[in-house]
Amino acid sequence: MGNLGQDLRYGLRMLARTPGFTAVAILTLGLGIGANTAIFSLVDAVLLRPLPYPQPQQLLKLWMRFTGIGLPKDRNWVSPPEFRDLQTLNRSFSSLAALNTASFNVTAAGSPERVEGAAVSPSLFPMLGVSPVLGRAFLPEEAQPGRDRELLLGYGLWQRRFGGDPGIVGRTLEANGAPMLVVGVLPKGFDYPFQAELWQPLAFTADQLGPNYRGAHGLEVLGRIKPGMTPAQAGDDMAAVTSAIVKENPAYPYRKFNFAVLLVPLLEDTVGDVQTALWVLVAAVGFVLLIGCVNVASLLLARASARQKEMAIRVALGAGPGRITRQLLTESVTLAALGGVAGIFLAPLILFEITRMGSVALPRISGARIDAPVLAFTALISVATGILFGLAPAWQARRSAPSEELKEGGRGGGGGAASSRMRAVLVAAETAIAVGLLVGAGLLLRSFLRVLSLDQGFRAASVLTMRVSLPATKYNKPEQVSAFYQDILRGIDRLPGVIAAGATAALPLSGLGGSGTTTIDTTAVPPDQATPETDWRPVTPGYFQAMGIPVLRGRDFTESDIATAAPVAIVDDALARTYWPNENPIGKRLRLGGLTSTAPWKTVVGVVGHLRYRALEDPSRPQLYWPEAQQPRATMSLAIRTGSDPLGMAGAVEGAIHAVDPDQPVYQIRTIEQLKSDWMASRRLSLVLVGLFAAVALALAAVGIFGVMAYSVARRSHEIGIRMALGARPGDVLRLVLGHGASLVGAGLAVGAVVALALVQLMKSLLYRTSTVDPATFIAVGAVLLVVALAACYVPAHRAMRVDPTVALRYQ
Repeated sequence: MGNLGQDLRYGLRMLARTPGFTAVAILTLGLGIGANTAIFSLVDAVLLRPLPYPQPQQLLKLWMRFTGIGLPKDRNWVSPPEFRDLQTLNRSFSSLAALNTASFNVTAAGSPERVEGAAVSPSLFPMLGVSPVLGRAFLPEEAQPGRDRELLLGYGLWQRRFGGDPGIVGRTLEANGAPMLVVGVLPKGFDYPFQAELWQPLAFTADQLGPNYRGAHGLEVLGRIKPGMTPAQAGDDMAAVTSAIVKENPAYPYRKFNFAVLLVPLLEDTVGDVQTALWVLVAAVGFVLLIGCVNVASLLLARASARQKEMAIRVALGAGPGRITRQLLTESVTLAALGGVAGIFLAPLILFEITRMGSVALPRISGARIDAPVLAFTALISVATGILFGLAPAWQARRSAPSEELKEGGRGGGGGAASSRMRAVLVAAETAIAVGLLVGAGLLLRSFLRVLSLDQGFRAASVLTMRVSLPATKYNKPEQVSAFYQDILRGIDRLPGVIAAGATAALPLSGLGGSGTTTIDTTAVPPDQATPETDWRPVTPGYFQAMGIPVLRGRDFTESDIATAAPVAIVDDALARTYWPNENPIGKRLRLGGLTSTAPWKTVVGVVGHLRYRALEDPSRPQLYWPEAQQPRATMSLAIRTGSDPLGMAGAVEGAIHAVDPDQPVYQIRTIEQLKSDWMASRRLSLVLVGLFAAVALALAAVGIFGVMAYSVARRSHEIGIRMALGARPGDVLRLVLGHGASLVGAGLAVGAVVALALVQLMKSLLYRTSTVDPATFIAVGAVLLVVALAACYVPAHRAMRVDPTVALRYQ
């Protein structure tokens, strides 16, 4: 320990004697270590940290598999009859809970507020191990129609709206126009489902549990498997449940849709598809740190060359190879530790920016922080980094011959060939790593641009949206609901700057919307194929114009399409082409439900363009629209096309709504561009971060190449002087230096192409219609790197051209 302390003190003195070198090395390492620390804190929060519930490995999400209907991963929500089937048929779950997102118009102290929440089975809270901090949870008997008038408040809502009043339990609030009893307050931090602040019991009517609701897939279902049972055993049980559901319900087209009950661990379902993106970021920042290590190793090699006489004297005085190696590694680890300290200061800044950009794209990101495990990770990579970049000078010191160094008369020039070869290898290595990152960023950029260029079926620019949900107690008749939307849309249409206004039950890319089996009156396909699953969209007149959705044939809906008129519909061109090919779809018929449905036939009066409703990357199901006035919906989303800044119109639009009903709150005020941007957030985050890390890697590689070439020119000044004395022209010297640099970069490019091919396999799922061996990307990356490398080589080459032969030869 005494020797270690001596080595440490000596190492600190050596670093202090070269402040420029030390500052550059600490900044380079601090950037790499700080980025790695920030990304690790994200991975820890999102992927590694267990869910905050007891025995979280026992919690599973249940999905219904329906193939061929345009669902991401073929996963569908659960219908009420299917939830009842799961409860009665399963043998593997100790408890099951269903939930449905909901929103509430809450009125307290005369001021209305729209609050996001959910209707949930009373079993949800015991299943998750969540107990109220005040009051009680829901009772099983409260999950019945007429008895579901209780509320649980979220901690944040309790503090924000009611000032943390403990007397809130037992009070009656007006929610959606009806009196509801507050029975408890849930603990701080609990917001399942995401951002929920208010919960009520989920109750099913007899009709909802009947066969006509088997296709009403809208429930999220969680389950906790029995103690001692594995998810694989529960999966076997669900295979039996699947068979039973299909057998007992022959009238529903389960076989046609390849139906099955799927089980997904709740943590895996929560993080979704971001796992791959995060591991790609881990690889990217790891590569940045590697390039930083290569640069520092190159600097240390140059420094070690200048210290070879010192090392030779140490050996002559009795220091063994192990003692020299320990001294050099102590210095490198000390340097890395200082870089780690700098990284700890940089990491919160990097994490803050990533958190700001990724608040929409990454689940559980709010839990990311620089805590003890993250600091332990930082310490570990700091030590590992110090050992890694300290190996090169230590290896060089062990290979040097002390007697030769002392013969040199103190010039410190021995071991030059080995040192030059090592630096050449390091340049090729950092070039290869930079190639991998740049290719990854290039492929993500091409994929991102391809998604943006997709025809989404609507024009997103200058469209303002907001959501309205009418309380059933105040608008308890269909004609009242329909009249409200007609009145507010007339008022909005009169506003200056409004081009068109309409409403729909679900906006594209909003994550909302219903679907169901639709029977098509057609002879183009067999009867058993004439009942597709379609997206159902009630809309008002003006919606298609507001969204920029083209009406291809027939007409739009009008105010004459009211409840007392003949049922009409508009279909998208995908449905029309499939079921009425080579025919005019206007006047054709379809109806909601399967072949045995008794719903009235709807007459097709128009055909509109196909929209990408659920995702930009995936084709949507065929779409069926009908006039909202023929089947009024209490909750609708408004779409207002404006001639100027859409968000600047929000106040005027709200005023038009309050002119009809001053107590009606509006919520989710945003533009369609914001909806689209949120949908692209995950892709954009991956692109920005990988692109940023690739740019940093490119800059570090350029600095490394410049350093190596400058050192090479300095060492070869005597040779260059001889060449010029013998008649070499400046252009010859320029070609010599640039050729040497190009050969190093060329070797790095060849190795980097292999590195890139391995890296992009990891990110294959992040690419859209982009090959992992896209030639244009590889060629562009090679060209960029070659130009940057030659630019980095030019300054040392220009310096070599100006070497004075008499000065260069004077020292020999």
